[in-house]
Amino acid sequence: MVQDYKVIKLLRCFSRTPSVQAILHQSKLYEAASRWIIVLSLYVAMGICTPGLQLYGKVWSPCPTRICTFNCRSIATDDRLADLLQEADRIKYDIIGLSETKRGAEKQAKSADGTGIFLGKRNEVSVSGGVGFITHKSMTPKVKEVKFINHRIATLTFYVSKRFDCTVIQVYAPIGTSDAEEIAEFYENVEDVIRQCKSKFKIVMGDFNARIGSRANSSEIYIGTHSMEPRNEPGEFLASFCESNRYYNTNSFFEKPTNRRWTFISPDGQHKHELDHILTNGRFFTDTHVVPSFTIGSDHRLVRTNLHFNLNFVKHQEFMTRRQPKKMIDESAIATNCDLTQIPPQDQNIDIFYNKIVGMLRSIQEKSLVPQPNHSQNRISESTRQLLTLRRETSRSDPLFHTISELCREELARDHQEFAKTRLVNAAMARKSLKRVARNLVEYQATIPCLKSSPTGTRITGRGEIEKEIHQFYSKLFKSSDVPQNPSNRRLRRTENPPPFLPSEIRAALRSFPNGKSAGEDKITADFLKKCTDKIILIITHCFNLMMEKEEIPKAWKTSKTILIFKKRIRRPLEESQPVEQAGFRRSFSTMDHISTIQRILEASREHQIPLVLIFVDYHKAFDSVEPAAVWNSLKDQGVDQHYIKILQKCYEECSTNITPFFKKVEIPISKGVRQGDPISPNLFSASIEGVFRSTNWSDCGISIDGRKLNHLRFADDVVLISHTPHQASRMLKELVQESAKVGLKINEAKTKSMRNRFALTRPIEIGNKTIENVDEYIYLGRQLNPQNELLPEIHRRRRAGWAAFKSIEKATDAITCQKTKANLFDQTVLPALCYGSEAWTLTKKNSEALRISHAALERRLVGITLSEQRERNLHREDIRKLSQVKDPLRHIRQQKTRWAGHMARRNDNRWSTATLDWYPRDWKRPVGRPPLRWSDELRKNHCIYDNNNKLVEYWTTRAKDRDKWRTVVRAIC
Repeated sequence: MVQDYKVIKLLRCFSRTPSVQAILHQSKLYEAASRWIIVLSLYVAMGICTPGLQLYGKVWSPCPTRICTFNCRSIATDDRLADLLQEADRIKYDIIGLSETKRGAEKQAKSADGTGIFLGKRNEVSVSGGVGFITHKSMTPKVKEVKFINHRIATLTFYVSKRFDCTVIQVYAPIGTSDAEEIAEFYENVEDVIRQCKSKFKIVMGDFNARIGSRANSSEIYIGTHSMEPRNEPGEFLASFCESNRYYNTNSFFEKPTNRRWTFISPDGQHKHELDHILTNGRFFTDTHVVPSFTIGSDHRLVRTNLHFNLNFVKHQEFMTRRQPKKMIDESAIATNCDLTQIPPQDQNIDIFYNKIVGMLRSIQEKSLVPQPNHSQNRISESTRQLLTLRRETSRSDPLFHTISELCREELARDHQEFAKTRLVNAAMARKSLKRVARNLVEYQATIPCLKSSPTGTRITGRGEIEKEIHQFYSKLFKSSDVPQNPSNRRLRRTENPPPFLPSEIRAALRSFPNGKSAGEDKITADFLKKCTDKIILIITHCFNLMMEKEEIPKAWKTSKTILIFKKRIRRPLEESQPVEQAGFRRSFSTMDHISTIQRILEASREHQIPLVLIFVDYHKAFDSVEPAAVWNSLKDQGVDQHYIKILQKCYEECSTNITPFFKKVEIPISKGVRQGDPISPNLFSASIEGVFRSTNWSDCGISIDGRKLNHLRFADDVVLISHTPHQASRMLKELVQESAKVGLKINEAKTKSMRNRFALTRPIEIGNKTIENVDEYIYLGRQLNPQNELLPEIHRRRRAGWAAFKSIEKATDAITCQKTKANLFDQTVLPALCYGSEAWTLTKKNSEALRISHAALERRLVGITLSEQRERNLHREDIRKLSQVKDPLRHIRQQKTRWAGHMARRNDNRWSTATLDWYPRDWKRPVGRPPLRWSDELRKNHCIYDNNNKLVEYWTTRAKDRDKWRTVVRAIC
C-alpha cells in the first residue's frame, strides 16, 4: 500500500507536465497505480525520457525547484521581515522573489537557520519600490550572485549544475495608470538585463501590474489559453515582451479555478485581478499556482511555479546548434568537381531548368569547401584558458580565489584587445578593408530597440508591434499609387532576334562583383561563381539565353531580401541618352563634375555680382517611389530594345521582399520602385528621372554660359535648380513637382532648401502653401557651399572628417611597427577624408595654414608625440615628417587640383565642368578693385609659359591637352 502511494505521488508529479497531462486524464492512470509502467512507456514513445525515469540519460527528480514571487507591500522594519520569514517556514519553496519591500537601505544577511536574505532599497525620491529575495537554507549555498539594478529590478543567479546557471529576475512594474513612456522604459530596462545575462535558464517574475489575458490569436505561442480576465493596456506591453523575447507566461498554461488564480484583491474586496506573473525562457515548468494560505496582511497572494531542469537535453540542443567552423573555397576542388559534374538536361520550363542549375551549383560549392587553415576565431589565449581552469578548480573560500579572478578579468580584456589589434594589423599589411574587419570583430549584433509609429508618432518597443509597423510602413511605401502614365509616342525599337549572351560577357559580369559579399537566397556566393570553369559558364550562359528567348524569368528572382541599409547591353543606350546635367551612376562622371561646376558659378557670381538662386531638391524615398510604368515609358523614349524592356518588366512583376528585424520574416509585396541593390536599378532610376526633366519647359530658364542655358544639375536623385531670380526658381520648382508626381516621385518639403547670394531678391519660394527655407550654407555631394564661396567652413568640416577617419585606424596604427606601412594606411584613409573635394578648392594662405595645422596634429598623433614634447625636444615639422613618412597635404592638394584641371581641359563632351572652366560672364560687369582669388589663378601663375619679355607663349589649358606633358607637370609639383 505504501509502495502504491509512492507510485501515485510519482505519477502526479509527472502529470504536471503539460504535454502529457491530457493523455494521463484520458487513460485514467490515477485510478490504477499498478499501471504506472504504461505512463513510462508513453514518455519513452514521446521521446521525453528513456527507460529508468531518465530524460535523455538524466534522472528527472520528482522534487522540483520551487520559485515563488510575492508582493509583500512592505518589510521596511525587522518585525515585518520576521513575520515574512515565519510565514515562509510553513510552505515549500527554494526562492521567494519580493516586490515592494520599501527598505531604506540594502540588506544582505543569513538567518540562524541558514535562510538567505537579499533585499534592495526603495526609490530614493519616494517610499515605493524595492525588490529582493528570500532563499531557503538548502538554496543559499548555491547562490552565485545577487545584483540590485534599481528599485524595480534585481537579479539572483544560482547554480543548477557545474556548467549551467539559472538567473531569477525579480521586477516591480509601474502601476497600470502610469504613463506609457514609463512602462515602455521599464520593459526596455528588463530587456537590457536579459541581454547582459549569460545564464542558460532565465526567469522573470514579479508584480507586473498587468492583466495579460489569454492567447489572443494563434500567433501568440508564448501565452497560454487560460486566464480569468481580458487583457488591458499594460497587459499589451507584457504580451509583447513575452512574444518578442520568447518568454513563456507560465500562469496562462494551466487551468485553475478562479479562486486559485487571482493574485490581487482590492481594499473593498470587490475586485480581484491576476497581476503577478512568472515568465521563463523555456518549457521547463510543470505547474504554476497561487498559495492562498501564505499571508502577512498584503493584498497580494504568493505565486509559485515548479521547475524541472533537463540538463542533458540542453547539452543536446547546444550540440545540435553549435556554430560550424568557417570554410573557404578550394579552387582546385572547384575545377575537379566541375569536370565530374553531370550537366542537367535542358528543360523548356524556366523554373525547372533554373532550379536544376542552382542545385548543381550548390552541390559543387559544398563539395569544394574546405576548413580554413586558421578558422578559429577564439579570442582567448591558451595561457588565459589555463588561468580560467585554475579558477574553476579553486574553491571560493580559498584566499587566492579573488586574486585569480581579478587576473582572469585582466587577461581576458588584454586578449580581446590583442585579438582585435592582430586582425586589424594583418588587414592593414595586406591592404584589405579595415571596415570589414571591424564588422567581423563585433561580438554582438544590435537589434531595433524601438520605432516611432508613422500615424501617431508614439514610440513602439514591442517586437511584435515593431514587425507590424514595418509591414504597414513598407507595404504602404511599395504600394503603387496607380498614377496614370501617358503612353510613349516613340516607335518601339525591336530587333527580330536580339544577339545572344556570350560566355565572355557572363565571365566579365561575374568578375565585376566585389569579393567577400554574402550569398542570396540560393546560398551561392559570387566568390564561387568567379572561380567556376568554362563548362559551368557555358551552362549559365545557355540559361540566360533561354530566358531572353522565352522572355521569362524564374520565380525565385521575384523575391529579395531587404536589410534595414545583362547590364552592359541596356546601359549603352541609356548612357547615350543621358544629358550632361546628369552625373550620377555614369562612367567617367563623378561628384567632382558638379562640385567644380557649382563652385565656379558661385565664384563668378561673387566676382561679377550676378544674382544667383539655388534650390537643392530632395526627393522622398526616390528609389522606392518611382512607378514601374514610368520607367518602361522612359526606356521606350530612350530607344531601348523591347526585348530587354519585356524581360525587365518580368523582373518587376509580382515581386516581394523579406525583412527580418528579429526572428520572423516579414514579407512585403512590391508594386513600385526600383530594387536597390540590383546592378540595373541606378540606370532605371536615371532613365525615369530623365523622362521627368524632358517633360519640363525650361528653355528660357537658368543662367547663360557661353550661349548655353544651365538651369539644373543632377547626381542621381540629388537635384539643384539654378536661376537668377526667385520668381523663375519658383516656376521651375512648381513644374518639377508636377512632373515628378506623374512618375510617383514626391518632393521632401522639409529637406528641400534654397540658397541665394546678396545680389538676388529676397522673395520667398514656395511649394504649394509651404515656404522653402532659405539657408546660408548647404552640404551638396559632401561639400559645404555658401553664397560667399568661403572655403574656411569646409576646411573645418574636413578637419573633423580627418579625425574621424583617424579614429577608425587608430588601433591598427598603434599596433603596427613598420612606419612605412603605418604611413601608407594613414595616406589611404585619413588624407582622402581631409582633402575631399580639394580639386575645386581655392586655397588662400589662411586656409592653407589652417589645413597644415590640422594635418600636423594628426601627424603628431600618428608618431605618438604631443605638441609639448615636440617643443621640449626642439623638433621642427620637417623632423616630424621624417618620422611619420606621410605625404605633404598641401602638395597632395596641388597635385589633385592640377590633375583634375588636366582632365577638364582635355574633355570635349560639352559637360558643364569644362564649359565653366574659361567662362567669362560678358553680360555682367565686374566692379572696380582687386577681385577675390580665383580657382584658376594658381594654375595660371604656375603652369602658363612666358617668354623673357613676360609675354604669354602657351596657356595652361593648351599644355594640359597633351596628357604626357601634363603628367610630367603633375609629378614635378613640390
